[in-house]
Amino acid sequence: MFFKNYILISLVLIVSNIKISYSVQLLSHTANYVLSVQKINKNSSLEGGEGRTIFEIKKVCNGWDVSENYILVYQLPNEKNAKSFSSYKTFENNDGTLHSFQLNEKSDFNGENNYEGYVEKSNNKVTGSLINKNNKDLSFNNEVLFPIDHLKKLINKAKNNENYFNSKVFFGSEETELIKIVSAFIGKERKSKLKNNEYLSQKMIWPMKLAFYDNESKQSKPDYEITLEMDETGVVHFYEINYGDFIIKADLQKIKLINNPYCK
Repeated sequence: MFFKNYILISLVLIVSNIKISYSVQLLSHTANYVLSVQKINKNSSLEGGEGRTIFEIKKVCNGWDVSENYILVYQLPNEKNAKSFSSYKTFENNDGTLHSFQLNEKSDFNGENNYEGYVEKSNNKVTGSLINKNNKDLSFNNEVLFPIDHLKKLINKAKNNENYFNSKVFFGSEETELIKIVSAFIGKERKSKLKNNEYLSQKMIWPMKLAFYDNESKQSKPDYEITLEMDETGVVHFYEINYGDFIIKADLQKIKLINNPYCK
């Protein structure tokens, strides 16, 4: 009887095209990537560049701590170079209703930039504060997602064999454009191409392309695009960022797993 009922339920799901909500289990880890500047537009002043970034996502009892630290050295004409450093930290609670962020960066191009803040969902609104030299009140409508919540929903779409996901996401990593419209195009699942890591080399990944647009802009061309390969635990096996004039390619060098805490 159970087997017959199972077949009937399966048929109903197929016919009605119901999207199943999978439980996404993100992996706490630290990932080290080697960066290289490639495919430079002939009109660009850049001649190349290289660097490293360390990305960490860590489960804590009430949510997720995320950090990314990178250094990138751009090669300029006449054997000159320009350095860029960045440290970005965030916290997001378990139900995706609270997000705090802190950015510290220094660049030979744009100087220093430091700020922090928080946003919270309540009563169909997203409100918060941006703190730099002055405090600035923030207010948005409730359709905005926070990064971890967006990541989980993106993986869920991939598990449901959906190939497109469009949403507004509060990243907080750009002071003048705190929110981005993200259009995600999801490819068919396949085995990872990584060869230098035994743990990840047998994993199944989804190739994705994410296009990022200014929330206030109506232009059809994105500000930038990220092509990546990600598995069901949120580990990015490879990515590259296309800024139009140049591309930054990131190759995963090593990954370290982090044990989740014991929480009552």
